[in-house]
Order: sequence, then C-alpha cells, then structure tokens
Amino acid sequence: MREMKFKMENNYEYIVPGYEVDVEESYLQAGLVVYYTIIPAIAMSGNFKRQEALKNLHGVVSEVVASEGGAYYVTVKFDE
Repeated sequence: MREMKFKMENNYEYIVPGYEVDVEESYLQAGLVVYYTIIPAIAMSGNFKRQEALKNLHGVVSEVVASEGGAYYVTVKFDE
C-alpha cells in the first residue's frame, strides 16, 4: 500500500474518503521526473523521481484536509 498527497484548489464535494480515483502519469525533464493528476484534472501531486513511479494508477481517497490558505490536500492510497 502506498499513500500519495495531491493538492486540490477547489472543493469537489464528491472527493471524499472511500471515493475511487484514477490518475494520469506525466513526465518532466526528459522523463526523469514524474507527477500525477487525478482525472479529470481535479488535483495534482508533487514531483517524483522516475524510479518512484506508481505501479497502479487506480486508488482510493483516504483523507481530504482543508488548509488555512484555501487549498485542499487529498490523500490517496494505491495498492502496489
């Protein structure tokens, strides 16, 4: 099991613990860096080394937390 945090700018009321999501994998810097987007462009992860890429692009939301600055952080669990 692997957890990953995503930053979400808007409060999508259906993104709640237990909700299943798919993510899209994208590359930067000639494929050396990878990041993920919850489809359809709901939230974005930080950057990871290519060696740290996800093996499974389907996960389940485990937590949604609002920050004081107005952003939301979504934690998704992936079976690895």
